[in-house]
Amino acid sequence: MTSDTSPKSSTTQVKVTPFAPHGQVDMWMDGNLLHYESTGPFNKELADCLAVAQSNFLQALQPSGPWVSICTVRKSALATPDGLQRYAELIRQAPPQFTPVATAYVIGPEVEGGQFMAPHFAKIFADAGRPFQTFATMAEAQSWARAMIDKAGTP
Repeated sequence: MTSDTSPKSSTTQVKVTPFAPHGQVDMWMDGNLLHYESTGPFNKELADCLAVAQSNFLQALQPSGPWVSICTVRKSALATPDGLQRYAELIRQAPPQFTPVATAYVIGPEVEGGQFMAPHFAKIFADAGRPFQTFATMAEAQSWARAMIDKAGTP
């Protein structure tokens, strides 16, 4: 849970293409955890909106010390092939100061295409050299995230 005073950002606040993004991503920071709530299915246009929304958010926030991103996927994890390709490019090109030490995805069993898409997400992060894990619950993801932050060292 976040407080109403936490800075938040959303892909709904960004228009970077004449074509409609499919899906939505909201983000907020809670301590050293950057939370994303992603509602799919997703397309390339959403990845383009995410790139801008996330960059603007992180530039304003200027996170310091090790932090981990946790993405909770809602409704559907399915993404178009060009959407996945664009997302992979964004992950590989992330500036070091805006790159978490690890990323966790929370994909419950009710999420459409979750088991199908999880290996695709894992490959994207493996190719980028970033520790990544999927979990069925937020509690599991947060426990792993805190271990990754501890491993990276706290400021």
